[in-house]
Amino acid sequence: MARERRTIGELLAASGAFVGDHDDLVECLEQSALGIHVVDGTGAIVWVNAALCAALGRAPDDCVGRHAAELHVDPDVFTDIWARLGAGERVRGRPARLRGASGTCDVVLSASAGRDAHGNLAGARFCVRAPAVPPDPAAAAIVDAAPLGFVRAQLDGTVLAVNRALCELLDRPTAELVGSDLFALTHPDDRQFDQDKFAQLCEGQIRSYALAKRLLRGDGSSVWTRLHAGVVRGPEGQPRFYFGIVEDIDARRRAEDDRRRRERQYEILTRLSPVGIFLGEADSECVFVNEEWVRITGRTLPEVRGGGWRRALHPDDAERVIAGCRRAFTDGALFTAEWRMLRPDGATVWVLGRFAGVVDDGARRLYVGTITDITARVRAELDRARLAVIVENAADALFLLHSDGTVAIWNPGAEKLLGRPGDALRGRFIGDLVPGHRRDVAAALRRVLAGEVVREIEAQVQRDDDGLSSVTVTACPVHDPSGEVSAISVILHDVTELKDVEQALRTSEARFRSLVEATAQIVWSTKPSGEAFEDAPSWRAFTGQTYEQLLGAGWLDAVAPEDRPRVREEWQHIASGREPGSMAYRLRRADGTYAHTEVRAVPMFGSDGEVREWVGVCVDVSDKRRIEEQREALVTDLRRAMHYQEMFMAVLGHDLRSPLSAILMATSLGLRRSSDDRTRRVLHQIASSGHRMLRMIEQLLDVTRIRAAGGLEIRPTRADLAAICRTIIDEHQQANPAARVVLDVRGDTRGTWDVDRLSQLASNLIGNAIQHAEGTPVATAQVDGRDAGVVRFVVHNRGTIAPDLLGAIFDPFQRAAKGSAKTAGLGLGLYITEQIALAHGGSVAVESTRTGGTYFRVELPRHPEPATLSPPGARDPEGVPLVRGDVVG
Repeated sequence: MARERRTIGELLAASGAFVGDHDDLVECLEQSALGIHVVDGTGAIVWVNAALCAALGRAPDDCVGRHAAELHVDPDVFTDIWARLGAGERVRGRPARLRGASGTCDVVLSASAGRDAHGNLAGARFCVRAPAVPPDPAAAAIVDAAPLGFVRAQLDGTVLAVNRALCELLDRPTAELVGSDLFALTHPDDRQFDQDKFAQLCEGQIRSYALAKRLLRGDGSSVWTRLHAGVVRGPEGQPRFYFGIVEDIDARRRAEDDRRRRERQYEILTRLSPVGIFLGEADSECVFVNEEWVRITGRTLPEVRGGGWRRALHPDDAERVIAGCRRAFTDGALFTAEWRMLRPDGATVWVLGRFAGVVDDGARRLYVGTITDITARVRAELDRARLAVIVENAADALFLLHSDGTVAIWNPGAEKLLGRPGDALRGRFIGDLVPGHRRDVAAALRRVLAGEVVREIEAQVQRDDDGLSSVTVTACPVHDPSGEVSAISVILHDVTELKDVEQALRTSEARFRSLVEATAQIVWSTKPSGEAFEDAPSWRAFTGQTYEQLLGAGWLDAVAPEDRPRVREEWQHIASGREPGSMAYRLRRADGTYAHTEVRAVPMFGSDGEVREWVGVCVDVSDKRRIEEQREALVTDLRRAMHYQEMFMAVLGHDLRSPLSAILMATSLGLRRSSDDRTRRVLHQIASSGHRMLRMIEQLLDVTRIRAAGGLEIRPTRADLAAICRTIIDEHQQANPAARVVLDVRGDTRGTWDVDRLSQLASNLIGNAIQHAEGTPVATAQVDGRDAGVVRFVVHNRGTIAPDLLGAIFDPFQRAAKGSAKTAGLGLGLYITEQIALAHGGSVAVESTRTGGTYFRVELPRHPEPATLSPPGARDPEGVPLVRGDVVG
């Protein structure tokens, strides 16, 4: 023992902190209030004092012989201290946590190394300079009594301490929880996510985390909890231990799970329900409809949300249904009715609807409704009602017979046909009503009982007045649900009048044949295959062919040889179909000349729906053809004359511009040089007349360009219509100071247009408005660009245009006010204005009333594609230019 104390004393002395007798040194340190332990060169504890044992709650034998790192909660701390000692450093004031018998002790360590004679590390002294202050009893009591669970654990997941609430929650004692693996208490399905968050927490990636997870009770069951977790860090930021606050949310989570399960069950129920389900609230009305409701009405939830469901009601039923739903909502009474729903495609669906008001847990007033598609039932009832009406009002005699052929049911038509009351028919054999045909009727009924349908047996029935009526008898079986023939339906159709009509038809046919023989047109008929098979007197009279020569395909010999192959092919095509056809060919007359004929062939169908024969007529159109050729020659001459006229106008306009330009230049020079007022007035008049003539020439040239090129050619660029109008208004007001034009601009007035042409359009309309205004020359112009695709230009004045002129106001050489003193020019301005608008793909319209004045409205696409009916420069086959509007081809 003395030897051991001496060795320990030597280690303490070697640390450099103590001098003196070794035994005295050890004795002194044993009585020290500071916790001290000494380790050898391997780190094993060789001595501890009483103060350290008291602080850790351990006996000396529980410490000596153990490696010093085992006393540390954080082994890395001891490893770091040992490395520093080995490097020759002295460790002062290092925070650490030591593992006590009942928990963790927070301490501040200082350490010094002991070295042998060779300078090697022989051991070390560890001194607990500031042992951790014992926990506050009041704080510990609060944690232990807290309703939330508390847990403290090492960074490796070993549980260090728990409170009473956590033990009760998990139904485990404290001894079982302390020292256990924190993550072993977590449900396996939630464990990985919890461990990942724990790792992020320890690495400093997150400061804390919260999650819902299941913990395992002592009996193996699970409980839902919400965990709020964090770490306590030392002064240098290193994590020291983990803590968590555990909230019991099992009841709430299971309630939420139950609610979600009920909602899922309700969702499945509504999806699989064969009825449409509707849910509404007082404030927002419709809030939910199921898939069957959508299928029945054809309208989705966004379309019917709020009050949109009213649009699904048929207008004739809407007021009644809405009133019933309101009563159900306010009174809580059930509303049941049948009504019609109107689908977006216009189809009508009959439904059986039920609505009731309810109050939910939150005291909100709700209403629930269902609709069931009863369209098939309603239509069946309507069909039965219609059938009853048809049977009741049918002109034919309808009977329902027992299987033995006796009358069971009849309609009023039977009483009318037979001229006797129904009681006289009940129970009679149907064969007795058709004298002379009893055996045939009985045989027909046997066939019907075998499942056959017997159609239109001709017979006669005996009326009550002893007269006879011709009828056709139709009988068919009536099957019961098992498929057996349980009754017979018989229809007696009165054909007495039809027989008379057939006789009249035969007489009419004879008359028709006589008429064909006497007509001037050529009438013929062929077999369905197109071969002539009967005499055609009018054909023989026109062509000179004999009856034998025209039979079969012989009639083709009378067709002009040049037309014959085409006619043969066209006739075969017509005869192979079922539609009327036409063709034209030259037909040889009896004198050998050829006539132009137009041919029309019509199929005649038999009772089986097949073509029975073809009937046709040939019309001699030689005179008509000659007149058409003369008209075409006149049109060609007229177009050629128009072409020469337009060439003349173009040449005239071009030739006039040169001398007129010279006149204007001379006038301008004279105005600059002359100071005589009378001379300047004359020169101004000459200049004004010259400019007016120049505008007329430009208009004539524009008309020539329009007619020659099929429309005006435009060169679109980026332009602002409002800016163009401001420039034109300024020019007109400078020329006419008394005029006043108000411009109203709205929206974006920019687009892609021909600036020069739009300037000409605006100048024509604004100038007309000033010129033809009543009284003071006042006009308004509006440019409206609020539409994304179209810009509108409207010019208005208080003048009026005569109603008889409005229809032709845009025609060339027309004036808005004939005979007016204000009228000047050739009447081409509005014509050119319309052509400019059309060339931009737009339009111009006019309206004029005595009270409202005159409005010219122009619509221009913002980015137009030039629109012309005939392309610029188009000409007809003879080289004559096409005017605007001519059809090409």
